[in-house]
Amino acid sequence: MANLATSAGNNGVSGAVDTVSGGSSAIRTSVSQTEGGTYSISDVQSVTKNLRFAYTGVESDSPAVSRA
Repeated sequence: MANLATSAGNNGVSGAVDTVSGGSSAIRTSVSQTEGGTYSISDVQSVTKNLRFAYTGVESDSPAVSRA
């Protein structure tokens, strides 16, 4: 796991840093895809600061993203 949710009150929360390398915001890849000008397919992602979870220690990214 690369980006674990940490304790915040009674829940878990992702961090608040946006950068992918060393960042801690949750990066979630959408199940949808977009078409580019040449009909190339690219992944759609959302970056969320302080994403809340029910538990601590869960992976914030979906799928897990290498933060190296």
